[in-house]
Amino acid sequence: MNNSQPNLYDFVHSLSSPLTALRGAVGLLSRHKSLTEDPHTSELIATLERNTARLQQVSDLLIDAATLRNDEVRLQISMERFRQLRRHPEADDKLKADLQPPPSSQSNATPIETAPIAAPPARMTGVALLISDNLTYVDRLASLLAQDGHTPTLTHTAVAGIDRARQIRPDLLILDLDLADQGVLVAQLLSEDPETKTLPLLMLGDYTHADELPLFLPNQLIDRATLLATVVEIAGAMMAAGRNQQEHHPHILIVDDEPDIRRLVALQLAEESYRTTAVGTGAEALYIAQQQPFDLVILDLLLPDLDGFTVLGGLRAHPRTALTPIILLSSMDASQQKVRGLQLGADDYVTKPFSEAELSARVQAAMRRSELEGSANPSTRLPGNVVIERSIRRRIDQQTPFAVCYSDLDNFKAYNDTYGFLKGDSLIQQTARVLTTAVREHGNPDDFVGHIGGDDFIIITTPDRVAMICRHAIAHFDAMAPLFYSAEAREYGYIETLDRQDKLVQFPLVSISIAVVSSLPNPFHHLAEVAQRSVEPKKLAKRQEGSVFVIDYEVYR
Repeated sequence: MNNSQPNLYDFVHSLSSPLTALRGAVGLLSRHKSLTEDPHTSELIATLERNTARLQQVSDLLIDAATLRNDEVRLQISMERFRQLRRHPEADDKLKADLQPPPSSQSNATPIETAPIAAPPARMTGVALLISDNLTYVDRLASLLAQDGHTPTLTHTAVAGIDRARQIRPDLLILDLDLADQGVLVAQLLSEDPETKTLPLLMLGDYTHADELPLFLPNQLIDRATLLATVVEIAGAMMAAGRNQQEHHPHILIVDDEPDIRRLVALQLAEESYRTTAVGTGAEALYIAQQQPFDLVILDLLLPDLDGFTVLGGLRAHPRTALTPIILLSSMDASQQKVRGLQLGADDYVTKPFSEAELSARVQAAMRRSELEGSANPSTRLPGNVVIERSIRRRIDQQTPFAVCYSDLDNFKAYNDTYGFLKGDSLIQQTARVLTTAVREHGNPDDFVGHIGGDDFIIITTPDRVAMICRHAIAHFDAMAPLFYSAEAREYGYIETLDRQDKLVQFPLVSISIAVVSSLPNPFHHLAEVAQRSVEPKKLAKRQEGSVFVIDYEVYR
């Protein structure tokens, strides 16, 4: 800046004054011992210090290049000067490593992972179920676990291990993949069975088994010698991680070349009970997104190796991430960039700098849309199995009284076979309308209606509202359903069609059966327990003629 131009004072003042205030505030904060002792607060203060210094460099560059002509401030600065400012020392080594693409077998990336700040302790003790026919080895493991305060339980066959896992729901499963040549099959079953799929699973074996396992399981492989040496640390950590996972904290991938932005976004999301993984390059993002599932990706457009739009296209092209919600971040507010990002499949576009409240709202909205759209039944547009499971689990975690109503249609197959699938689909849609109306008129504001599939629906409400909802649903269904039949069928009260043995059989008009299970007086402890308790009420309801609902093994019409 030419010091002979006093009119530039206002320009200089507008830059230097807020920076002076920032530096003073940061200095005062860093003197408070109570603040710097807290690791999260200390991290934030360090971030403020670094970025205040970076802003000072930008301010000095602008001031040095400023000239005043006709009461206009003019700047002439080469882009290389700005590029030099972006190469802050902390990131230099990291960026050099990031520019090397990861090999096919393993990544050289070092993603930073954070758990929700309110997560359980890093270590806990509990019940460990060991499934192996290598008796000498599992006895040694069991002894080490017992010495550390855990309760080991041993089974030596595939069937016994599966049955025991379902029965006791241990805090940790340790499975030998060499178990009578059935270990891989047991691993697949345990990871998919609703009664066991949320349990932490650790597998003993070598990586020759990896190709036979589901994509998300190979990371849980460990060799015998390593486990013997580290079982105390691994068991406690996996139990804690399993407990944390069962609390259903969504996992978000943060992709940004700025280390401080990655840290700040991760800290904010951790405070909001999200798990995060942060990486600094597009190559890392594309690699890690195929190694593990994420509920959301926050993607910066300006990356050191790949263009953000290229990364977006790569994520959308892969089946594993084709439907994962993606929020783009950019310092540019140009409409053409927003349009291009949305056309390539982004769910939202956030311009830097953004507020915590804005980012939080955008994240919640993107995941809410993804959850509803990805799970919605195409016929009724009601939430499907994914959202149904989460809704039940949330109520179990909250330990508030709730009731689940399982409803399905009687004689629906005969109707569908006689009138065709288009008429059948219409009847399904009308059933959905009857159930949602019943809940809207007699339920609570946060009650839930979902569509499991076919003619099976689910309602989640409170025990005090169940009877009113069921009576309304039955009355309105019985008034509506006969209208889907011909006049002759309505007059006779049945239709004739072939059964599964190709015999001509008379089938009554379609009716609805509702089986109710409640957390009162016996609370539910896990999702599978809700389904288990519904089995007998469902059978009882299906044995009745006409539309009924069953509560506590009592039949009501």
